[in-house]
Amino acid sequence: MNFKDYFGIEKNDVLKNCILCQSYDLPLFSKESENGFFVKTSKTKNATVIAMKNNFLAGDTVLYLKDSKCENIILFGSCGVCGDLESGDLIMSAKACNLESFSRMLASRMLSFDKTPDFVEADAGLTAKFYSRYPYEDLISANSACVSSLVLEEQYAGWFKKNGIYAVDMESSIVFSAARTIGAHAACFMYAADHIEKSPVGQKLAEKTKSSIAAARKKLAKMILDFANEVI
Repeated sequence: MNFKDYFGIEKNDVLKNCILCQSYDLPLFSKESENGFFVKTSKTKNATVIAMKNNFLAGDTVLYLKDSKCENIILFGSCGVCGDLESGDLIMSAKACNLESFSRMLASRMLSFDKTPDFVEADAGLTAKFYSRYPYEDLISANSACVSSLVLEEQYAGWFKKNGIYAVDMESSIVFSAARTIGAHAACFMYAADHIEKSPVGQKLAEKTKSSIAAARKKLAKMILDFANEVI
């Protein structure tokens, strides 16, 4: 598939900074977009917003950006948390554990998963720039795990904490790996939408918690947009 069919724009139209998010998050960054077959795109002051229609497209989307003007990729999204973190917290992924394979994750759980975690690191320079701009915004640096199952992530909660992992998502290590492959810098910033031990996905949340999550989502999106437009 050619680039324009995939993205809805020409490769030359991609800017240096790219914000990667899910399609339902696009209105947080822009009210207008071009509709590609797999993603929607929008242009802000100094960034191209790329909104994926499915999260399994994260790796391919980044790989397609090879040889474009993209240098920095900022992944925005939600995550589950465990341990002392809470719904509504803002998370900066320092490094992401690769648990992307459903079959591997399922088999490992059944056989007792003792393997040393395989991590992919975020770009240190990009995350440092972000943190230096927002040092007092309650942004928590944590190791994350990129998983492929909402069911299995709950069963892994003890293993996550044992290995220093306190955030769980479905794109982080994929984006970090793909960005490294194309020579781009990648960072991942997430808002905690659920707690995999106390309030897993699908469980009814208290109104106060829902308000906290909604506020965190909007706050983080604005931080990322301002950062991409004004700093990098």
